[in-house]
Amino acid sequence: MKFSEDVYIKAEVELKKRRDNAEQLAEMRRKQILNKHPELSEIENIIRNAALEVIKGLGSGKSVDVKGLSEKNLKAQKEKAELLTKNGYPEDYLEPQYSCKLCNDSGILNGKLCSCHLEILKKISMSEYSCSSILAVSTFDTFDLKYYSAEKDMNLGYSPREYMEASFDFLKSYAENFNKNSSSFFFTGATGLGKTHLSLAVMNKVTEKGFSVFYGSADNIIKQMEKERFGRSNGDIEEEIENADLLIIDDLGTEFKTAFSETAVYQLINNAILNGKPMIISSNLSIDELEERYGQRVVSRLNSFEVVNFIGTDIRQIKK
Repeated sequence: MKFSEDVYIKAEVELKKRRDNAEQLAEMRRKQILNKHPELSEIENIIRNAALEVIKGLGSGKSVDVKGLSEKNLKAQKEKAELLTKNGYPEDYLEPQYSCKLCNDSGILNGKLCSCHLEILKKISMSEYSCSSILAVSTFDTFDLKYYSAEKDMNLGYSPREYMEASFDFLKSYAENFNKNSSSFFFTGATGLGKTHLSLAVMNKVTEKGFSVFYGSADNIIKQMEKERFGRSNGDIEEEIENADLLIIDDLGTEFKTAFSETAVYQLINNAILNGKPMIISSNLSIDELEERYGQRVVSRLNSFEVVNFIGTDIRQIKK
């Protein structure tokens, strides 16, 4: 799983903050105990000096009474624990209380990223998305099929609810079984039919499985690409997209049409295909309308995509 350099830097900052907080709290507690029980200082000196004697001896090559120093250290450790428990404190009261007991908030365990580090990376990555305010409620569990008509459409031969239920089940299975070789989708249909909701539901599930996802509206992605291309913004959105396991482009066709945007759309889709990256692209435009807007070379890149037609009545209007 890959994340952008910016996300890794933010994760390192978070880990350092956790370590610093735990160690600062431990030092505050130590000073508190020392103020009440100054004998703690003598016990700590014995522990510290015993360890130093071993290190110095091993470094100089001289013979060291390791056993004797070890016994001295253990005795002092026992005295320290007794001092704490006798005065109503836990034995580990003066030890830093790290958030992760596996890696002590270092983020590394046995030479690999600790699970806590991965969780931080995923959390930061998800918070980067402009859709973060609705991400939590856009899940498969909150997708309600009751807003799609159960009445059979004579032209289609089935009801919108039947079709959307089949699409829902298919996309849920896709998300649950996602891998880097998964297929790509093109969501098409009018506004308010659940395209963004199901895109985010897939994103939620895929992220839970430990994969990285880049999500953005076509308008926001292209604006950022243009700013970076012409030196008006720092960052590297193209690298972030390249590093993601799944690319989700929402609302393709709503961006302002310029020569740059047309080229950028083609570049986004083409590069992802060449890199074998799964994509989900949603649009209010049909395939024919996309071809009219972007040309045949963009639409031809979508031939390998599975198309999901979102049908029914605008859910937002029904909810009013």
